Amino acid sequence: MDEKFNILMIEDNPADARLIDIYLNQAYDDGLYTLTTANNLKSGIEMAVIEDFDVILLDLTLPDSFGLETFKRVYEKTLDTPIIVLTGVEDENVGLNAMKMGAQDFLIKGKVKAKGLRRSINYGIERNNLHKQLLEKTKMLQEKTDDLTKEKRKLSEAQKLAHIGSWEWDINSDRIILSDELYQIYGLTSGSFNSSYESFFAQVHDDDKAMTRQIIEDSYRRQIPFNFYHRIIRPNNEIRVIHAIGEVIRDELGNASMMLGTGQDITERMKEEELDKLATAATKSYNSVIIANRDGEIEWVNEGFTKLSGYTLNDLKAKGKTLFEIVSETNSNSAKNFDKSDLDLKPISFERENFTKNGDKYWVITTLSPVFGKDGKMERIIAIDTDITVRKQMEQELVKANRIAEHSLMKGNKALDELMYAKKQLEESMKVKEQFLANMSHEIRTPMNAVVGFTELLLKTELTNDQNQYVDAIKTSGKNLIVIINDILDFSKIQSGKIAFEQIEFNLHKLIAAHSEIHLYKALNKKIAISYEIGKEVPEVTIGDPTRLSQIILNLIGNAVKFTETGEIKIAVDLIKEDSEIVELKFSISDTGIGIPEDKLQNIFEGFTQASNETTRKYGGTGLGLTIVKQLVELQGGSIQVQSTVGVGSTFIFNLKFINKRTNTVLKKDTIPLGYENFPISDLYVLLVEDNTLNQLLAKKVISNWKWKVDIAENGIIALQKVRDNNYDLVLMDIQLPEMDGYEATEKIRMTLPSPKCAIPIIAMTAHAISGEEERCIKAGMDGYVSKPFEEAVLYKKIISVYRKVRMKKQTQ
Repeated sequence: MDEKFNILMIEDNPADARLIDIYLNQAYDDGLYTLTTANNLKSGIEMAVIEDFDVILLDLTLPDSFGLETFKRVYEKTLDTPIIVLTGVEDENVGLNAMKMGAQDFLIKGKVKAKGLRRSINYGIERNNLHKQLLEKTKMLQEKTDDLTKEKRKLSEAQKLAHIGSWEWDINSDRIILSDELYQIYGLTSGSFNSSYESFFAQVHDDDKAMTRQIIEDSYRRQIPFNFYHRIIRPNNEIRVIHAIGEVIRDELGNASMMLGTGQDITERMKEEELDKLATAATKSYNSVIIANRDGEIEWVNEGFTKLSGYTLNDLKAKGKTLFEIVSETNSNSAKNFDKSDLDLKPISFERENFTKNGDKYWVITTLSPVFGKDGKMERIIAIDTDITVRKQMEQELVKANRIAEHSLMKGNKALDELMYAKKQLEESMKVKEQFLANMSHEIRTPMNAVVGFTELLLKTELTNDQNQYVDAIKTSGKNLIVIINDILDFSKIQSGKIAFEQIEFNLHKLIAAHSEIHLYKALNKKIAISYEIGKEVPEVTIGDPTRLSQIILNLIGNAVKFTETGEIKIAVDLIKEDSEIVELKFSISDTGIGIPEDKLQNIFEGFTQASNETTRKYGGTGLGLTIVKQLVELQGGSIQVQSTVGVGSTFIFNLKFINKRTNTVLKKDTIPLGYENFPISDLYVLLVEDNTLNQLLAKKVISNWKWKVDIAENGIIALQKVRDNNYDLVLMDIQLPEMDGYEATEKIRMTLPSPKCAIPIIAMTAHAISGEEERCIKAGMDGYVSKPFEEAVLYKKIISVYRKVRMKKQTQ
């Protein structure tokens, strides 16, 4: 049981009352209950009438009442509350008679234990709740009313609430009786079901059968209740998720003779919860979001929609217009003429002119994205509106950049749609999750490569102050989005257990100094001082994973800078202990920022969590940074804690162990061959294999600025032919391509072309950025890897590095 419940115990014997209290504490160590006691029948009845109790523990022998008369008087006043009778060993028959009169259970004093008490209370409450729901449903079905609309709404709500069927299995005769509701849930008819256990069990999803059978057998063997979730497959191959609850019924000899249970179809509830989560995630960018059913009837709008248009959900429902009618009321021909049947194939996006509730005109980009069910049919439509009113007013020089932003938004919304679909499939396999993450990363990084790249190019041109401000805002937003994407990917890699740690030699002192320098510019802009202090006993060089340590430190310093307006930030490293094998260090990052409330400290490392909603609105972020930090520390055997006072500042402290360099050899160290850096670079002839027009334009512009020649191939087939027919110095290969992808094109270049063309340097330049992608590219025969969005300096350095390395290898052969 997850919800807190109230218990009334009517018991005049202090010793018995104390013993029951002890058993309750043992049974519910999670503090789920509150206990109220009365030592006589009169006060107990008064309490039961005034307050709402979920269960009553009743001693039949009280100062002012005795025997079954005690139960009768309490039962008459509390018909809707389950009563569990407490009786002595000699009064066992009295307890049984009380159950015949309506008691949920009876417990024998002296024999009751914590486990039996918990089971009796839970069963009594759950059975009473189910009984109430079934009575309510029966009552609603029998009611007649003149207000047909109101009755239909009540019935609909009752069905959503109840959607529970029951079953009864006679173990000796192997006969199962299903309720009408359970027949409907399982998609069965009495004619197609032979009433045996195996026939019932055959409906369970193949992947869940072993687990389900084990739980049922354990319940039967140990005679304990069960409560779990599993999937079923209906005769029409539709998959549903079932919440199964049941228990074993024993005969008079104590042998298991029957099992009773319920099955609740929670599939739709899970879908609704996932849609709410995803819609909430979409609102973080403050876009306007509308969710409608397949007929266009609007079910949900977010705060962003209300802020943009002035309309609430109730306003839209009062107007009685569908989503299709709303988007068609515009001066845009593309919005007026769109065919909603096209949504069965792909998302639709267009610009349209709108008017707020107050009559003010504004422009948005509307993207209508279908959400498909498992039957392949559209179930819902998500409409995302992005306010582009300012863009419409900008000068012509920024039109191209904003179109790129629109394209990026469309791709981002498509990736969000894929995210929503993938979240519903999480139960199937981790392989599906990884493939989705690869697609999401590619689809968002591909347009973001154009957005960030063209923005940097635009910043190099002459702009007005306003234009420079707008373009810089686009660049900052793009890079922030990449940070969010990387956080999500890192979080996923950690959760799936696929993150790897290196053990290489690195200079710890230089690493700390470099990371202090990275944030110095932003800190100085805020007039914040940054300093670091490294203990004298801390070794300068050690062995560990500098990349993951950098990720931890950069995240903590970045948070300190973000949440500090005045004062200073201090970074300290101290030696905890050292032996012949291990060096354990303590790292601390202190700030004089806003601080964290004491009641939020215990949750600050949880995923998608920040100190408050105000923090999220003011400072932004996904709430994943500290979660990733904590897991990276703990996966390396360390620990992290935080000390904070609101208005004073915060200190994050973490411990990590490293291999002692003084007594161990380096496990891995990157080296550069002698003479590697001395190869001269003449004019290069580069083949760019890229299907995205905007990214073609961006890469060609960047490479041309380096005075190199560029040729373009739109897919792997064209690339293969061009490498065969031309003499290129290097190939930049996208991975996700039409006709033939980058992996296959690389393999064919390596395997089918003659020397020296088969050995041409190939660098993957891809929006795929999930774990293992770089290793996969190298294994496929490529010589290097650059992820999108790329930075000019990073791409240039990678091209020079790969080209020189390949040339040197040829000369040494």
